[in-house]
Amino acid sequence: MSVVTRFPSQLALTFLLIVFAGALRFYKLGDWPFAGDERATLREEQSLFGEEDAPHKSQAYRLPRLIPLSYSIHRINNSIFGRDEFGSRVTMAFLGSLSVGLVFLMLDMLKGRPAAMATALLVALWPEHVFQSQQTRFYIAAAFFTYLCILIGAFAASRRSTLLSIAVSCSIIAAVLCHTVMGALVMIVFVGILAGAYAEGQPMPRNVIAVFVATVVLLGVFFGVYLKPLLTGWNASGAWGYDVSHSVLASVNMLGWPIASLSALGFLILLHERQSQNWYWITCALGWLGATVVFPSLVTYHPAYVFPLSIGVLVLAGCAIGTVFEGLHSRSVWLGAAWVGVACLGNLPSLVSHYKDGSRIDMRTAAQYVEKNWKAGDRVAGFSIGLFRHYSEGCEPAIPLSETNAVVTLEDLADAHGRLWIVLRSNRPGLNEDLFRWVGTHCSHERKVRRIRFDYAEYAVDIFLYTPPQFDPSLGGMQR
Repeated sequence: MSVVTRFPSQLALTFLLIVFAGALRFYKLGDWPFAGDERATLREEQSLFGEEDAPHKSQAYRLPRLIPLSYSIHRINNSIFGRDEFGSRVTMAFLGSLSVGLVFLMLDMLKGRPAAMATALLVALWPEHVFQSQQTRFYIAAAFFTYLCILIGAFAASRRSTLLSIAVSCSIIAAVLCHTVMGALVMIVFVGILAGAYAEGQPMPRNVIAVFVATVVLLGVFFGVYLKPLLTGWNASGAWGYDVSHSVLASVNMLGWPIASLSALGFLILLHERQSQNWYWITCALGWLGATVVFPSLVTYHPAYVFPLSIGVLVLAGCAIGTVFEGLHSRSVWLGAAWVGVACLGNLPSLVSHYKDGSRIDMRTAAQYVEKNWKAGDRVAGFSIGLFRHYSEGCEPAIPLSETNAVVTLEDLADAHGRLWIVLRSNRPGLNEDLFRWVGTHCSHERKVRRIRFDYAEYAVDIFLYTPPQFDPSLGGMQR
């Protein structure tokens, strides 16, 4: 089929995939309460544009200045759609939907329709991609520009043109301005293009090399002059504790074992044929793995940092699905279609689980419960107390608890007069043993706020109430 005759079908399928992805990403978009990071994003955006004062050493001041493109996108979005749970997420959901169409359209020209359709469906149905598309944060914006960069790089791997290399360079800069660690794209894409040239025994044009050298120099100057002062001491108190093995398994878990397994099959299939495209995508997937291994030793690491780089692994999985489909399709159209459906729906249980609670705690319901039962003289303490304040009106004083010394703080608070509400978020392992023992001994458990999921993850908020001995609420907080 010629390019001319394929183009209408390409556009039609691209549009349908964007609509399908959009339906998944806009579904229940405004239902989820804000998570702590989302509220922080709103404050950070205001800090960047001078509407909120923040200490110069705080994350609220430094983060939006590290990645100004992400926060400029949030600024435009919030100006148009508002700052509530739905409005603040609209552009993120749109970028996530558009990413699916972008993947299909460009891969259809690069790897053929079966692989392109399979990869686009994997991205559309990937629970992590849906979650990031429904979050007021910067990861999906970084992923959009990273996908664009790597896909343009795939064309450059075949054609090795100066113009395509410049387009890759511009995409890298945009990705870095959305998420600083995407500077790794320079190495990943350049090595991928080199691998493509080597696979076909072709020389690397000097102009292409010059573009990447210039990009490295530009980013190096940008880092040394502008980023380094902002990054000094960044997340120094972070206690996420990801070592290499933990990081790798967390990244595989983020992909989901169905995608991870299919990508391993795709690696073997693409490695078999010595083609520029095949070796380029293998390099991109290995770049994702390399970042997963190296980043924990360079920065205080979180698995979402490598989320934008995952497109290489998804393409390997899509190529595996497409190759098997072509073999089955020659025997039976229905058998081939059934294979694609089963392979692309491997993460469906996790996706359905996401729609139970949005993959975040519900501090809104917890705050409303406390507010409804609040009495004069009450106090409240808890984790994520800033998020609690966002959803409560007049529940003061509200005292933050530290994860490391919560019991010490609670014992001090218990010495004062008046009731104390204790609001504690937790995940599947629950509260730490000392804290669990203290609230179990001294408090009544008033409510657990959570939705039962299907995938063993749990986002819970427990509400406890400490009532001092001989305390009578009917006396307005007086001791009897």
